[in-house]
Amino acid sequence: MTYPETIAYLLGLEATRGWDLKLERVRGALDALGRPQDAFPCVLIAGTNGKGTTAALMHAALSEGGRRVGLYTSPHLVRFTERIRVGADEIEEVEVVRRVEHIRACAPPEKTGLTFFEVGTLLALLTFAEEAVDVAVLEVGLGGRLDATNVVEPLCSAITSIGLDHQAYLGDRLEDIAREKAGVMRAGRATVLGARLPTEADAALIACARTVGTRIVRAREMLPLVPPVGIPGAQTRDDGAVAWALLDELASARPELAVSGDERRRAFAQVRWPGRLEWIPGSPPWILDGAHNAESMRRLCDELPSMLDGPARLLFAALDDKPWGELADLLRPHVSEVSVVPLPQRRAVAPETLARAFEPGLPTHIGRDALDEAERLGALDPRTPILATGSLFLVGELYAGLLARSGGRSIFDPAVAGARS
Repeated sequence: MTYPETIAYLLGLEATRGWDLKLERVRGALDALGRPQDAFPCVLIAGTNGKGTTAALMHAALSEGGRRVGLYTSPHLVRFTERIRVGADEIEEVEVVRRVEHIRACAPPEKTGLTFFEVGTLLALLTFAEEAVDVAVLEVGLGGRLDATNVVEPLCSAITSIGLDHQAYLGDRLEDIAREKAGVMRAGRATVLGARLPTEADAALIACARTVGTRIVRAREMLPLVPPVGIPGAQTRDDGAVAWALLDELASARPELAVSGDERRRAFAQVRWPGRLEWIPGSPPWILDGAHNAESMRRLCDELPSMLDGPARLLFAALDDKPWGELADLLRPHVSEVSVVPLPQRRAVAPETLARAFEPGLPTHIGRDALDEAERLGALDPRTPILATGSLFLVGELYAGLLARSGGRSIFDPAVAGARS
């Protein structure tokens, strides 16, 4: 298969099977593949929000310390290869093709029932084993207990935050969601808990820790040590505290993976995580943030007054399993007008439906697609910033335009963010 055919094949698995949370399929496939997850130590990071930022900080710090580091995150914004990185490099397209063919030969999804995310996880673990990483940082996809990443045996784990998201799979109460995420805990090993967990979620996690036999580490105790973080927003300091504590625990478990304070500070200052309160200069400037649940949207709205001189113009899209009405209410005080756009996703909410969430009270326009609408808004007013949020898929559509304009291959290239200057 070619690379486009391989990606089409993987996306076909998602379309036909969706999310079917079980670990038996992945464990069986890993056995057939020779248990690549045993070839390297790893850290496992769960949480409703903040887990991607924490993983990025871990990856940056360990890389600054001279380690060969694998990073697995999801979803991607533009290219599937963003999900799997070794050092600064995304997985090569030719390796995606080769390793997916290997997975299909050893554990064919047509027979095993492996899903899109499960094959992606197998691909990451195979890559990290073949690339002989010193350590891997794995971001949990959904929940924890039954997420495909939970087949590994991490040296330490983290739960960055607990909020309402994916309730159809994880439960409607914070304590239920916390118990699902507690699945990343391991007996005799440390689990770092985020600095600002809701009381009921914290209590559920402590109860799970006692049952499992994990040692709890409080990220809030690390807050005084956290240096400035290159990713904007007050919340990144909390994520930095989780990463700092994980680095301590990792060094305790494997002294050869220790990262000095100076190396951590340099890495934290330089790290970049696209789609997280990212200011893209231009006329007009954009603010790109993938907030898509109530907790992440509140965090975004808390930051907007310090980033803006007045109301922004909103570019908005959402998926049907997200609380898009609540997101609209949270955004309303911070914007002067709204453009809603479709997304090329089967779960996307129709723009006409989204428009009703903002009307009456705000001028609302229905656009054809994200990039065209951003261009239209820019032509009307080159000074007032455009805030694009509501879905990571929306942010990805805009980044795809930036990649095309810059001629770059990766959203992690700093030149991409400056492509509009």
